[in-house]
Amino acid sequence: LHSEIFVKTGIMQEVSHYYTQFLPAASLSAKNFVIVDEICDNVMDIDKLFVEALKSVGVECLKIVVPSDTADDSGETSTEPFKNHKVFTSCVNTILSNGVSKHSCIISVGGGVVNNLCGVLAGMIYRGIHLVHFTTTTMGMLDAALDFKQAINHDLGKNLLGCYYPAENIVIDPASCLTLSARHIRNGISEALKHGLCQSSDLVERIVGPVREKGESVLFDPAYIADICKASIEIKVPTLDHYSESDYNEMCPQYGHSIGHAVEALSWTHHHSPLLHGEAVAIGMCVSAEIAYKRGYCDAHCLEEHYRHVLDMGLPAYVPATMTSDMILRKIVFDKHFVKLPSMGLTSSIGEMAYDSDKGSFAFAIETDELVAALEANVARADYVCGACP
Repeated sequence: LHSEIFVKTGIMQEVSHYYTQFLPAASLSAKNFVIVDEICDNVMDIDKLFVEALKSVGVECLKIVVPSDTADDSGETSTEPFKNHKVFTSCVNTILSNGVSKHSCIISVGGGVVNNLCGVLAGMIYRGIHLVHFTTTTMGMLDAALDFKQAINHDLGKNLLGCYYPAENIVIDPASCLTLSARHIRNGISEALKHGLCQSSDLVERIVGPVREKGESVLFDPAYIADICKASIEIKVPTLDHYSESDYNEMCPQYGHSIGHAVEALSWTHHHSPLLHGEAVAIGMCVSAEIAYKRGYCDAHCLEEHYRHVLDMGLPAYVPATMTSDMILRKIVFDKHFVKLPSMGLTSSIGEMAYDSDKGSFAFAIETDELVAALEANVARADYVCGACP
């Protein structure tokens, strides 16, 4: 499995100039498919940037627009509710009935949801056609597009249906983040912070330092986004290249996710306040640090630093007051790393993963009472800091 990654500010304005560098040679004479979410299509004028630009150099492509919410229950733009089998099947039908061949390329233009959806499409049509990502959100740039794991959601949980399939090229234009809200930018940066907390204290400082120094405005600086992307890629990519060699390479990308996925899924139901994926992962990392501290794997400084870094980035650190431990325990069983008990990575210090030398593993099975105690410690901390946090 292999992908090439390009980071260049403004490249989406120059598709007709760089197309031979990101499109596979076999696709230049084939019918290709640009798949974009509705909001990105409207904001960025994808007809002009891609369809017309590629047509001007003799490359044929059809645009397929995936539905989006201009304001979902979280108050933010979102394509997540449409990352499902219904939209997947609709895209398949359009592609199969419009001249697809084994040389065709699916070009995803959008955030992590579109990137994931297109990954499943490319992996399943004809058992695999070409795939190129133009990722336009920090969640895509720092996580979803930089992975071989492609997935869509199921009614029972997030990312339950999918495959391993690499994009041949991943193109990152930091300038596209200027169209995002600060909340969406932080949402993706949470995934980079994850790699910092469990792999690199230097990366943590590169992420959090400028925000502490300059405030929220730095989130809209393409140079800041580009720097985080490049630094995060250097740390994340080796975990993909050597994925099967050690469970370290699985536990790092999944840090905070076992709890985060449960919290995220719950937040979109009933009377809870919806959380974005990176926000839920930030909470999951703080709860994971509580577990590591209670087990004696990390010290109080490491635990406090988790909360400080998360909060300084403007991310949530506490389990919502509307959620109980029982709710989270019932939902966490749908996490793919749950085998009788939740399995997760834990930190020993900022930038270091804890290691079980007896089992030769970076994965730890967490007993129910441990998880409940960590959740309660997190909630108690929230009550102390801010009363009843939303």
